[in-house]
Amino acid sequence: MATRMRIRRLLTPCLLTTILGAWLPVVADEPSRKVEEVVLRGRAVLLSEAVKELKLGVAVDPEPASRQVVVIGDDGGVTPLLADLGSRALFQDDRLRGGRVEVAGRRFEGVPYVQAVTFQIERDGRFQTPEYYCNICTISVRHPQICPCCQGEMELRMKPERP
Repeated sequence: MATRMRIRRLLTPCLLTTILGAWLPVVADEPSRKVEEVVLRGRAVLLSEAVKELKLGVAVDPEPASRQVVVIGDDGGVTPLLADLGSRALFQDDRLRGGRVEVAGRRFEGVPYVQAVTFQIERDGRFQTPEYYCNICTISVRHPQICPCCQGEMELRMKPERP
């Protein structure tokens, strides 16, 4: 037992040094990009719909354009969203697109996409956060899926407002 403890005390710092030593040079070599916090207000739609709506007169490949979510801003600008955890519900659930949205996110220098950190949908005159909720397990998640606990259906609802 005492031998194991000695070995563990010796190996832990060695492992940490090895892991950090391998990781730090990679991080240090990457050029840093300026990151800007942004809030987009407008309508979330598919790119194929935005091209038609804006009457650009451009024939786009319908297959990839029908999978890209963009925000048509109040100023008329079109901003594509990165497909990741923060925006997954907008990509997967048609019910969340078409209406007004407010997307809080990050814009990276030199990249035309915005990474959504959070977003809200306007319902009943106010912005609300969508969630997928299991009434059986009382679990809520950010994007459509089956319940990770009971494997049942999860329903879309707007997150209750906190007092």
